[in-house]
Amino acid sequence: MLLMAPAAMADRVPELDAMSNEELITSLDLGKHAQAVRDAQSKEAKKLINSTYKPADGCNVETYRGGEVIIISIPAHLLFEPNGTGLMPEADLWLKPMKKYAMASKPDYFRMLLVMHTDNTGSPEYTDELSLKRVDAIFERMAELGFDTSYIFPTAAGATDPIKPNNTVAGRDANRRLEVYLIPGKEMLEAAKKVAK
Repeated sequence: MLLMAPAAMADRVPELDAMSNEELITSLDLGKHAQAVRDAQSKEAKKLINSTYKPADGCNVETYRGGEVIIISIPAHLLFEPNGTGLMPEADLWLKPMKKYAMASKPDYFRMLLVMHTDNTGSPEYTDELSLKRVDAIFERMAELGFDTSYIFPTAAGATDPIKPNNTVAGRDANRRLEVYLIPGKEMLEAAKKVAK
């Protein structure tokens, strides 16, 4: 079950808040400008890999929907103590670089979907609550750091979407992660239209 963090309810765009994650990801029809958006997203993904979110740290950057959406995956152990819900001080190293995607000066250039995952250790109620508290802490920290949170959508996924089997330590560690989806917004589409002219 997917849950939205309570702190995320203020200053929202109601029609976007009402959408499921998949609806949000596909909420903008890029039409004939899709390739310009894909090209821009591909360049941005390469910058992210080369700067902050390196595989050597356990991070992953990939594109989705034919290159229209960037997904940044950050291991939970870089953000939280085991079973903890308060961010470690070094979590800012991973969160601050994303501020440029959520600036008031460029509203709705990116829509940022935060999806917090856990492993399956514990009851579904426990893993849902853990991921909810963690994604809420991330959302609140982004607000403290000056992110424009109007287009940030936090979701707690619990243990519903493992990427590895949960029967090994390494598998459970891989499943405990924050995924940040950088989804094109209306302003990115407008920029793509200008490039096409």
